[in-house]
Amino acid sequence: MLTIKNLSKTYDNGVKALDNVNLVIPKGVFGLLGPNGAGKSSLMRTIATLQDADSGSIDFDGVDVLNDPQALRQRLGYLPQDFGVYPRISAYELLDHLAILKGLKNKAERKEAVEGLLAQTNLYQHRKNAVSGFSGGMRQRFGIAQALLGDPDLLIVDEPTAGLDPEERNRFHNLLVSLGEEKAIILSTHIVDDVSELCPNMAVLASGKIILQGNPIELTNKLNGQIWRKAIPQAEVEAIEQDFNVISKRLFAGQTIIHVIDENAPFGFEAAPANLEDVYFSTLNDHRANNQDAVTVSQVA
Repeated sequence: MLTIKNLSKTYDNGVKALDNVNLVIPKGVFGLLGPNGAGKSSLMRTIATLQDADSGSIDFDGVDVLNDPQALRQRLGYLPQDFGVYPRISAYELLDHLAILKGLKNKAERKEAVEGLLAQTNLYQHRKNAVSGFSGGMRQRFGIAQALLGDPDLLIVDEPTAGLDPEERNRFHNLLVSLGEEKAIILSTHIVDDVSELCPNMAVLASGKIILQGNPIELTNKLNGQIWRKAIPQAEVEAIEQDFNVISKRLFAGQTIIHVIDENAPFGFEAAPANLEDVYFSTLNDHRANNQDAVTVSQVA
């Protein structure tokens, strides 16, 4: 189990990336949702011991991560949002090289591990091809293969499905679910469907703060009977936003479908089943409104 208490980080340019973050992450796939710039990558990098925190603590199964980073690195697999590869080197050669760097010194054991991971990520048939020529989905699967070297207990994946086609995304999801039976996996993403489909536990991060956490099904059920939708012309969107608490809008067949949250049915709207996207957007809207109110009060004071 990973336990994070009162974790804060401010960069040299004054940006407060993490603000008193508290989380408990059990075995399985844990979803960390948040918009771009929310602090997700900063949190992942801090957990992965790639940067220090200003204050707080991180404990993983008795390991004091901030004071003994090497102890965690021996049990950690990390797939960053972006990673580079050597040109003109095959998948097998690169994974073998990374295995040596990770401490797999025995040649026979290393060969078994490398071939096993390439097979597990459905890349064995491409093992002689250069990773630099892989598609986005294949490169992400290679990223998972390198993250799994050494059979880590904690796996961190940062925006792993961004840019993947539906088939690759489904394959990646199945791989994460199978891995989550034995490991603690942190899935950091801004794609709500990833969390909805994979994660029994989740949290929403915004402005460096945890603003919501819980089970996706339970959080969604709390909004049942409060979500309403309507299809409107694009020209009417601004007026609707003035009159109702609009939490999301999307295009469908040339019209804009808006979702509003209200305890009572607004005139002209129909009931819509709540989903995790409604939870996410309503949470972000409340957070932004509260921040705006705080700024206004500060300015008045």
